[in-house]
Amino acid sequence: MGMLSTFPMFQQFGLVFKDKLQGLGISETQTTTIINLTSAFNAVVGLANGPIFRKFTFRQVSMVGSISVAISLFICIFCTSFWLYIIFFCACYGVSFGIVQSSNALALNTYFKTKRRIATGLSWTTTALGPIVWPYIIVSLNELYGMEGTLLIFSSIALHSFVGALLLQPVEWHTAFKEEVPEKSKLLDSQNAKVQSTEGNLSRISSKIFSSQYFACAEDDTGKPGYEIVGPGSPRLFAANDGWYSQSRSQVGSRLSLSSYKGSKQSTSNSVAPSIRPSCTNLAEYEKERKKDKRERKASTNVLAVTKELPEDNINEEKEPLTIPMYSEIFVLNKAAKKLAKYKKDLKEKEYAKVVENETEQLSIWRKISIFFDFELFKDSVYVNIMLGMTIANFVEINFSILTPIILTEFNFPKYEIATFMSLLGITDIVFRFSIPFIADKIGWSNRTFFVIGVMSMALGRIILVHTQTYAFAMIVAVIIGAGKALRTIFLALVIPSHVPLERLPAASGLQLAVSGIIYVTFGPLLGWIRQLVGNYVITIHILNICTYVTAISWTVESIIRSKKSTHTNKISAYLCFSLSSII
Repeated sequence: MGMLSTFPMFQQFGLVFKDKLQGLGISETQTTTIINLTSAFNAVVGLANGPIFRKFTFRQVSMVGSISVAISLFICIFCTSFWLYIIFFCACYGVSFGIVQSSNALALNTYFKTKRRIATGLSWTTTALGPIVWPYIIVSLNELYGMEGTLLIFSSIALHSFVGALLLQPVEWHTAFKEEVPEKSKLLDSQNAKVQSTEGNLSRISSKIFSSQYFACAEDDTGKPGYEIVGPGSPRLFAANDGWYSQSRSQVGSRLSLSSYKGSKQSTSNSVAPSIRPSCTNLAEYEKERKKDKRERKASTNVLAVTKELPEDNINEEKEPLTIPMYSEIFVLNKAAKKLAKYKKDLKEKEYAKVVENETEQLSIWRKISIFFDFELFKDSVYVNIMLGMTIANFVEINFSILTPIILTEFNFPKYEIATFMSLLGITDIVFRFSIPFIADKIGWSNRTFFVIGVMSMALGRIILVHTQTYAFAMIVAVIIGAGKALRTIFLALVIPSHVPLERLPAASGLQLAVSGIIYVTFGPLLGWIRQLVGNYVITIHILNICTYVTAISWTVESIIRSKKSTHTNKISAYLCFSLSSII
């Protein structure tokens, strides 16, 4: 709702203000300047995303932005000069709309995790309805109420985004917390009571017994994902067949057979620990009761563990443990490598948090600004590559969209053919925006891969258009570019969130928008200068395509380098873990 009600004036500026600007004597060059400066202000405001969203919630920011958009459009009714439009439309409206856009994007990434692609696709599909619906509405309103009345109506429509902002409630308000089932709690208490004596015996065992560590996979315990560290040689029942002695129910169940086994040997030889024998007996009695109640779980087929049940006729002799685990070295090394990678990631986040919290004093002004805007992100080469690639690709797409009618006119297309081309492109864009998220979930590729496919599809369409310049091929190009535009639009909002953590997302998105604004202001006029220099748009389109190729090549090279580094790091980690386990 927020984007659909605040975006129309940004898309349909020329349609609404065209007659008014001509009446005021504002030239076409000044009109183009207003449009480009609005895009620049909209992007540069993203620089403040980090500090703003650290101080306020996205709900509060969206409410303020919605009201500011409505006020800015209302004041534009009374603007009578070029500089007033620069102030109230470019600056006020551009900044306000940028705030609404950023807060909605952050809310979307906060609310959704597994279905983020689908949610983003539906959001942008709704926004894409604007270019199809609003032109007809604007033409009708201009005939009935003139520019001033139309702008007043759209100022009121923009207030609908305030209602949408009210719906951006914190997730905690609607989170359903799972409560523990009473029956399971009672059953857990009864089982814990049976092994209480065994826990006492375990507390006497020296910690030297557990001098090294093995990793065992917590397969069935969804409450504690990852891996658990247990003692060396501990007879370990895997989560697939350990009955009630799982991780979530008992932290000592996996070591009972070890203590009982060792205790039995001591009791037989030296008669030093007589209390250990009843512990194993109680455990065996519980084993009988579990079988009697038909709660015996199916034996695990895990190749990494070989389980052997305690024979009932030899309970008193206590010659064998309940389980005999056999761990593969590859299994241990793989788990150790994953644990090491997770530890490094957590350590990096903790170090960053300490820098922000502890270095409040004895900092230079530049260092304070760097922390405030999170300029540390520029030290991340992967983020810089992603950010520049996104910005360049977005710059190319926006400029081609603005120049499309002019380019087709230069290629001698009649007006109705140009209108048909634009309509087909828009319809294809909407259809693919709606369907691509569902297809992407099935394929499972990364967000960056889909984004690159989108921008390369658009480049392919532009090449075909330049070299054919016929109406039949133009219809094919419209479909290709529309599909690529849908991919670019949807995954543009997902590429950065897939790389940076959520707490740094506002700053990362803000820096990207700020760089976008700088590029728009710097390189936008350069395209116009190239057009005047060469005398046609063919060379200009090829230059835009070269920019797209640069993005695709840089991302591909970076992906290959990261893949090789990751493989090398995993080998080193595995070697270190293997050496450590050998020493131990």
